[in-house]
Amino acid sequence: SCMNSDVFGQNPSVDEESRVFLMAEDDPVDAEVFSSMLNKAFGDSYSVVCVDRFEKICDALSQGSFQALILDMDLPDRSGVDNVHQIGEKYPALPIVVLTGNEDLDLAIDSLQSGAQDYLSKNNVTPEMLARSVHYAKERKQVEQKLKSALDDAAYKNTQLESQAKHDPLTGLANRSYFQDIATRVLMRADRKNLRAALLYFDLNEFKKVNDTYGHLAGDELLRQVSQRTKEVVRDSDFLARIGGDEFVVITDTLANKQEAYPLVTRILNQFDQAFNVGIHEIVVSCSVGVAFYPEADSLDLLIKQADFAMYEAKSSPHTSLCFYSEKIAEQYARTQKIETLLSRAIEKEEMSAVFQPVISTKNASEIHVEALVRWHSESIGTVRPDEFIAIAESTPAINGITQVVTKESQALASAIQNSGLTLDKISINISASQLASKHFCKLFFQWLDDRLLKPENICLELTERQIIQSINTCKEQFEYLRKKGIKISLDDFGSGFSSVTHLLDLPFDTLKLDRILINFIDQNPRNQALVAGIVEMAHRLDMDVVAEGIEREEELRFATELGCDYLQGYFISKPLQLNETALFYGSRK
Repeated sequence: SCMNSDVFGQNPSVDEESRVFLMAEDDPVDAEVFSSMLNKAFGDSYSVVCVDRFEKICDALSQGSFQALILDMDLPDRSGVDNVHQIGEKYPALPIVVLTGNEDLDLAIDSLQSGAQDYLSKNNVTPEMLARSVHYAKERKQVEQKLKSALDDAAYKNTQLESQAKHDPLTGLANRSYFQDIATRVLMRADRKNLRAALLYFDLNEFKKVNDTYGHLAGDELLRQVSQRTKEVVRDSDFLARIGGDEFVVITDTLANKQEAYPLVTRILNQFDQAFNVGIHEIVVSCSVGVAFYPEADSLDLLIKQADFAMYEAKSSPHTSLCFYSEKIAEQYARTQKIETLLSRAIEKEEMSAVFQPVISTKNASEIHVEALVRWHSESIGTVRPDEFIAIAESTPAINGITQVVTKESQALASAIQNSGLTLDKISINISASQLASKHFCKLFFQWLDDRLLKPENICLELTERQIIQSINTCKEQFEYLRKKGIKISLDDFGSGFSSVTHLLDLPFDTLKLDRILINFIDQNPRNQALVAGIVEMAHRLDMDVVAEGIEREEELRFATELGCDYLQGYFISKPLQLNETALFYGSRK
């Protein structure tokens, strides 16, 4: 059954009620996944209360106020769109986002007609989509409430009602619903005239930092100014809308060719060249723009998805703020979608396995320490690289399944090592911050260790700084819990671009792993030598061991050892090995 309401913290006090989501979900894994997504999207300022039965929803609602209800359509004691209708009647001001495992469009329409504000399929949801949906549900509910209030007031003019229904209350721009109506007409017109249309999808880079630094009122004012500047450069024949949060879209009028859209894109990007004056602050902010074209995308839904995907490609590039959806991106998108689809059954079909890369000690040659690395060979698409599927898995229940597979194979390795007359000292297992943020995962992990007779003191969990940076406070609590149980914690990829000494002070790491970028040709780079020496000295003073990753040359091994690194790892020592090869590797060193 689903966790009780105190799993994510104590029941909210009166002062905290405005920062709490209510989730009705009976699957504990799904509940943890969506809670992690909310944490990624909103940070530690929000919490989640979870119930696992319909009857408990009203009990929770009667005790406190919530930002929104995230509702599983299929609850054990009651299911269907009737749930939405009943909650909406009793709590008319509560935004509702429906989650379902079905791809049934009729069910989606029924839930919206019954009073839900948005609808998401569990099979496709991401942290960004969930955050966007919650924002949209809250904004739409506010509009609905205003409309209801206006309808109750006989003096309210019909034209004002219509305007409120079609426009975003913060910026005055068209809202998502109005945009979809207009965009549909544009595409129909393009069809009739055998012409094209372009969709521009853009948002503000690091907008969350603006809210965190200057406050939400400043963030709102920035959005108003961005809207105003963009309105000034969009042609009268184009249509601009704010579809939620800091996300904006423009659908162009019909185009004879793609090049006609380029000046519009340039004008929008140029609006961010000058700082925005928000109160006493000058805020410099940039945007990322994705562009897709109709009829290459043959529906409005696909057009939006392609432009959104292109926008995130632009975000991932350090050299440009703009990306056009292309054949190459289409191939990447199709492969990503394929991987996401196959991932859910890969574990069930036993396609996942683990290999083990030795990590040797510079002080104790007989110590046996390995890092377990997951591998996936799909019967459908062949070998899938970890950097392709791990990021996708982190936002799905599959990530726990992957860790369970690695834990199972680690136990097999421990037995093989023992049968060789040796003893496994430590095995490092990679996990994600979304897992570590969950108390439920930590309990699951200890259960897996117990089932496999693995001792916590022989386990080291590795995370990258990039992963934990968004949920540092939640991670800290779990760090302390795990370390009290005997598990070691390692910070991976230190020095790869996100490194912050303050994180070493805030979080109780046992091991620091130096990224390959610091070790590469270190024998020829005195500055890198000085930096590594300083990091090693600092880490040792903080009672941390240091692992040098990416040792690929004898000179790198020698310098890393001389500079004080405690452990070495890399292809010069050994590539990742199959289970039986690992036991042989350490047997040959005995």
